[in-house]
Parts: sequence; structure tokens; C-alpha cells
Amino acid sequence: MSEAGNETPISTKEISDSMGIPYELLAKIMQKLVRHNIIESRQGTRGGYYLLLPPNRLSLTSIIKAAERDIQITDCMFENATDKDCKRITDCLIREPLNTVQNKIIKVLNSTTLEELI
Repeated sequence: MSEAGNETPISTKEISDSMGIPYELLAKIMQKLVRHNIIESRQGTRGGYYLLLPPNRLSLTSIIKAAERDIQITDCMFENATDKDCKRITDCLIREPLNTVQNKIIKVLNSTTLEELI
């Protein structure tokens, strides 16, 4: 899609076939990306999806958050995590190191654009 540019919409089927992603899964992801204003769809015989912003203005974080949710290594990394998420949350020895790793991952995703991957 980013290779085609804004002028040439690409269908879910084309992306599914070229990337080897199951069509049904990709269709759900595309709907989420539309709802978060990452992409837009064009109807008709020449329809499909296209990016709303240039690839150099789309961080990987914005795409991942639109398609999934907040970026968390494990459920216990959420700010409001409780012992329902992990029984050892209060005395866990690896939670802080995991938090450090998670923050570094988020920093990389924030600073990496879609353009850098194509």
C-alpha cells in the first residue's frame, strides 16, 4: 500500500496474497486502521485502501496501536495491572527489567516510520 502511494488504492486481497496474511485477519486489521485514520478506503472497481499520511509521517507505534492496543510485553506491564494479571505482581523480580525493555522497544517504535521499512 505504501509502495503504491495515495493515488493507487490496493485491495485487501492484493495485500493478503502478496504478504501471505490470511484475508479474514487482514480485513479486520484494515477496518481498525480506517477507524484510526491511518488508511482510507475507496469504493468501486478501482477501489481499495490507501494511506492518509505519507509513510515518513507514520510511526510504527501509531500503526500498532491502531491495529492492536497499547504496546505491552505482558499483561502485568499495564499501569493498572493487579494480582489478577499476575499473582506475583507485588514481589516480581523481573517486572522492572521488563519495564525497561518495554520502554526501549516503545522508543524504537516511536522513532521508526513506515517509510524506513519499505
